[in-house]
Amino acid sequence: MADEIKSASDGLKLTIRNFRAIRDQTLEIAPITVIYGANGTGKSSILYALLTLRNILLNPNQPVDAFFGYGFLGLGNFKAVVFDHNEQNQIALGIELEGVDYTVSIGQNSGEFGLKAEGLTVNLSIAFPYPANAYEERYWDKFKIVWNGLLAQVEPVETITELFPQAQKLASHLNKPVEVLRAIDIVSLRRGFTKPNYGVVSVSPVLFTEDEIATLLANDKYLTGKVGVYLERILGLDFRVHAQLGTTIFSLDVVDKKTGTTCELVNEGFGANQLVFLLAKALRSDVRIVGMEEPEIHLHPSAQRKLAQELVRIKSEEGRHFIITTHSEVFVTALLAEVARGNLKPNEIACYLATKSGKEVKFERQRVDEHGSIEGGLRSFVESELEDLKVFLGLE
Repeated sequence: MADEIKSASDGLKLTIRNFRAIRDQTLEIAPITVIYGANGTGKSSILYALLTLRNILLNPNQPVDAFFGYGFLGLGNFKAVVFDHNEQNQIALGIELEGVDYTVSIGQNSGEFGLKAEGLTVNLSIAFPYPANAYEERYWDKFKIVWNGLLAQVEPVETITELFPQAQKLASHLNKPVEVLRAIDIVSLRRGFTKPNYGVVSVSPVLFTEDEIATLLANDKYLTGKVGVYLERILGLDFRVHAQLGTTIFSLDVVDKKTGTTCELVNEGFGANQLVFLLAKALRSDVRIVGMEEPEIHLHPSAQRKLAQELVRIKSEEGRHFIITTHSEVFVTALLAEVARGNLKPNEIACYLATKSGKEVKFERQRVDEHGSIEGGLRSFVESELEDLKVFLGLE
């Protein structure tokens, strides 16, 4: 019954079909999800699938090929992105959250939105560009549901006062996957600050450029304060924004806590530089899920460990979910150590080994126990180390 909504699981699942090298995969997304494997095994495709879904939701009224452009990167047209470049296939992307399954299927010019919940199935076929002017109606128990693929509106069939709060609750429940998708951000490999000074620019809902991130930091002192706290824990540096009086010009600076030396962020080194960019995106108040490509780049192993610890803290204190691709055994091991310390529960981390066989990518879930031990071991890292050990031990 609609007034007895069941949430079978608070978990989040991501389904991807016929997208790049992924034929058909469903991943359970934990508060911290880590994907590792060799180069070219499709790890970043998980992040790009989420960005594609977000692009469709933010602006479906554009050609299909536009959904594969992310500001920092463009994947090309539909044929370039669909699995095996087979234009007869449809790309299908979806998330399931609290018993509500939301999917989008994309062809070259057409598509279909799908919504499933307990006792409810709605499918809406459309053509792209789609101005959100079509809809499907369903009657579910005591309620009428009108859905245009982007938003579900719910109203009681009868004008009974006590039914209106239930209708509002049902609408919120059905729209939850879409709201989660709207609150996604990605920290790509192209990150960091390249200038000593910045001017205030307009900030778009989807932050692409370093100027937008710099402006966000200059305008939000609370965000700047949080970035400073986490940066100090990781690198021992204090982060500040210095405005030039009487102008809209400002600089992003760091202060060495040991010596008191101040310098512009661009002159500090890229480790700290990219961390400020990463933390600014991760700590934004309007973001829930943050995808990160190789957060460990340009960081010393000790800083990688501290970053892993602080991401666990951000997960707990700020309510963020992280989907992380990495090549760092140090970073993954540091997360597993947080499980062993009791700072991260085994069900709060999902580890996936990405492998490629022929044209197709597979993601194998490796379970983690309460001691931080991982099922199957970190073989993607260990196998290459064994080759070197054989040489050192004279076994070759």
